[in-house]
Amino acid sequence: FRGAIQAAMKAVYGPLAEIAVGGTAVIVVSSMLLSKAGQPTMINAVVLVVVCLAMALYSILMNLSLLELPFFLWGIVFDSTNSRLFLLLFWSLNVAASIAFGVFVSTTGQSSTMHRKFFHLTVSLIYVSGLFFDRDFIWLSGWLMICIFVIIEVFRFFKVPPWKEQLNDFLLVFKDEQDSAVLLTPIFLLFGVFLPLFLSPNSKSPNLYHLAGVAAVGVGDSVAAIIGSKFGITRWPRRKKTVEGSLAMTVAIAMFLTMARPFCVFHASSCLLIVFVSLVLAAIEAFTENVDNIILPIVGYLLL
Repeated sequence: FRGAIQAAMKAVYGPLAEIAVGGTAVIVVSSMLLSKAGQPTMINAVVLVVVCLAMALYSILMNLSLLELPFFLWGIVFDSTNSRLFLLLFWSLNVAASIAFGVFVSTTGQSSTMHRKFFHLTVSLIYVSGLFFDRDFIWLSGWLMICIFVIIEVFRFFKVPPWKEQLNDFLLVFKDEQDSAVLLTPIFLLFGVFLPLFLSPNSKSPNLYHLAGVAAVGVGDSVAAIIGSKFGITRWPRRKKTVEGSLAMTVAIAMFLTMARPFCVFHASSCLLIVFVSLVLAAIEAFTENVDNIILPIVGYLLL
């Protein structure tokens, strides 16, 4: 019975995620062309048209009329179960905390490493709660969140009125040294945390490897950055990163995975393997300048 429910959910969630990703790709390509043509304002119209076409396509795939679609989507989100309601409430609190924190920091005009890592915490909390209590829904939510962040960055990067000023005021204060003109760090953060679930959505969940992104990016990288910036003294050769930060990352990942292991359905990962993975991830983080939010979860996923 549970398998039948999951199959039904995949039949509903899968096409929605695919349409969202495809529509986002169309928006990105169209925005590039319109920006080169000196028509950034038209990007608003493109987004509106793509959203409308996506809704029409999804309604066709689900054999629904456009009038029925809003009620159908409402039912996808609010499925009348207490677990979903509490989960949505918890996620909403994390989103609200992230927005409030972002507004507060943006008013100061500067951000620290600890400020930027706050978002690692909220994203990780959303992912872990969804992984353990509503795996299929968090899978869908992950894809939709990435699409939303990509579209937000399109508005900001291509200076689309009337959004450009507000988005720059809110986002540029959190710009990481790894970012160029395009702010990819928030998108890579989301993708890195959710990547293990994207790679293994059909396996019995949660497995320890599903937590590789949280361990590497949400916990390890955050601890390394905070400890390294506050207490780091000894730097790795020809690197800005410190030995103290790497050691802290190793310990943090090992502790997190060890504590999470009893709650996972498959205990193949031994404590020795967890220590090995922690050391490998810390070493990669220490000697990787860019896209570690993607590389670390992939390596952790493969090793676990």
